[in-house]
Amino acid sequence: MKKAILFFVCLLTLQAQTIKIDHFSTNIFSSISKELKRVDLSLLVEGRYIEDEKYKVIDTINVVIGSFYVESLATSKGKENFKKLLKEYSAKKYGIDIDEVYILNFQVVENGASFSIDDLIKRLKQEGCCKRLAPLVKARE
Repeated sequence: MKKAILFFVCLLTLQAQTIKIDHFSTNIFSSISKELKRVDLSLLVEGRYIEDEKYKVIDTINVVIGSFYVESLATSKGKENFKKLLKEYSAKKYGIDIDEVYILNFQVVENGASFSIDDLIKRLKQEGCCKRLAPLVKARE
C-alpha cells in the first residue's frame, strides 16, 4: 500500500508542464533573396518545471531559430530539426528538460503580409530551387 501511494505521489511530481508561446516574431535570413524575412510562429512547449523558465525557453527559441534559413524551416524536415535542436540547446545551455515542442502556427511575413507554406513552395518552384517539390505543388493545386 505504501509503495502504491509513493508511486502515485512520484507520478504527480513528474507531471509535465506546458507553456504556450503565441505570436513569436523574429527575422530569419533567406538563402534565396539574401534578405531577412519576418517569421511569426506559435508554439506549445511541454517539459518539467518550465513554467518558471519561460524567458529561458524564449531565448532558446531565438538562438535556435536564427541558425536556420527561412526556406529550410518551412519544410517538414526543417521543422523537425528545429524541434530537436531546441530540446538539445535548452538542456545544454540552461538545463531545461523539454519533452515536446508543437508548432501551432508558422507564417513567413513578406512586406507586411503573411503568406502560407503553399505560397512559399510556389515561389521556390518559380526560382527553380526545389524541383523535387513540383509534384507536391501540383497535388495541392
